Amino acid sequence: MPAEAPGSRRSRTSTWRSSKSKSGCPCSRFVLVKFAYYKRLSAKQKATYRKSDAVDSVKVPDAAELSPLVVELEASLANGKRLATAKAASALLLALCRQLGVPAARVTVRTVRPEISGGVLHGLYTYAKNGADPTIEVWMKTAAHERVVRFRTFLRTLLHEVMHHLDVTLLGLEDSFHTEGFFKRESSLVRQLVARPRARTKTAQVETRRPVQLVLFETGPTRGLAKS
Repeated sequence: MPAEAPGSRRSRTSTWRSSKSKSGCPCSRFVLVKFAYYKRLSAKQKATYRKSDAVDSVKVPDAAELSPLVVELEASLANGKRLATAKAASALLLALCRQLGVPAARVTVRTVRPEISGGVLHGLYTYAKNGADPTIEVWMKTAAHERVVRFRTFLRTLLHEVMHHLDVTLLGLEDSFHTEGFFKRESSLVRQLVARPRARTKTAQVETRRPVQLVLFETGPTRGLAKS
């Protein structure tokens, strides 16, 4: 795949992978006000980054109306049925986008998370290109044991990719950067769509920790070029 300039929307994709920082804490990078790649952006891209950083939530007009769709998605995932999970995820995204007044993206659910350089791929958002619809891909099974992931982890991955879609279609940003504001918006969607979980054991907390995001706009080739 040819190299693209940082931030190019022509072939850029957003990927979410799990990895560890040098400190060993998957969340340690989130305390930064601006992520390291900010310094490599152009002046125009930095302006877009700051606009993203300034918005910390997305209000869902009627979250209660979406609740049955969330329940259906959880049940489909628990049964390990890929097509049923994809159908339920698509229905949830379509209903959410209708409430927000934006076009939906096409959702594909895949099975085992692929291993990529430095981590494991959880989700992928590909921008609209050459008349093709934007796409969201989410993986439903762990790479290590090929087990179905926990529902909250799966939903957060889905909503992470949805947030990239909303950055462009709802907020009107020219690019969707990983900013502190972005992660706050993602969390706001999760809080509105999912009831607060029961207390978890220490083991469960370790298993469901939020994975570090793959830094966007690295110089050089972009992995996961949109399919024609």
